[in-house]
Amino acid sequence: MQKWLKILIGLLAIVIVIIIAAFLIYMNTAFISKEEAKTNLAKHISVDEEDIYFENVDFEMDNNQYEVDFYYNNQEYEAKIDAKEGKIIYTDYPLNSTNTTTNNGNGNQNGNSTQQEITLEEAKQIALNHANLNENDVTLVKAEIDHDGDGMYEIEWRDATYEYDFDISRTGNVLHYDKDRIHD
Repeated sequence: MQKWLKILIGLLAIVIVIIIAAFLIYMNTAFISKEEAKTNLAKHISVDEEDIYFENVDFEMDNNQYEVDFYYNNQEYEAKIDAKEGKIIYTDYPLNSTNTTTNNGNGNQNGNSTQQEITLEEAKQIALNHANLNENDVTLVKAEIDHDGDGMYEIEWRDATYEYDFDISRTGNVLHYDKDRIHD
């Protein structure tokens, strides 16, 4: 009987090793790597990857995302990156900013320090472009000016799976972006 017990334990060990190997193969083929996530984030925010300090790049299996905590110019930011496609789902880094430290004052196309205010329609289009959405595939839920705060545009789009929330400044900067599953 001891012989059968040893054989059973050996078979169980082999099955466990096969399951672990299959899981590791799946992880390496189904998702982008942490390095690819870092590279995609750097491209998205238009900053050299070497200039970013990545504090944490954690894979969240329950929602197939990388959650990234990073520093740039001594400021802390966070991002969420789709682990399958590599798309940036959310970042609190101020996109379209005119940071003179990184672009030497060339961020404004006309060279002036004041920017032209955008319309609500332009804000809606900025939101669509930022989330890589096609207007025919989503429904506009909200598009308004926040009169209680600093007058930013609040935009919300929705498709069958996700809700996309934006706060966009009157000059066209994406101040906040969040993508959440509707049925969580």
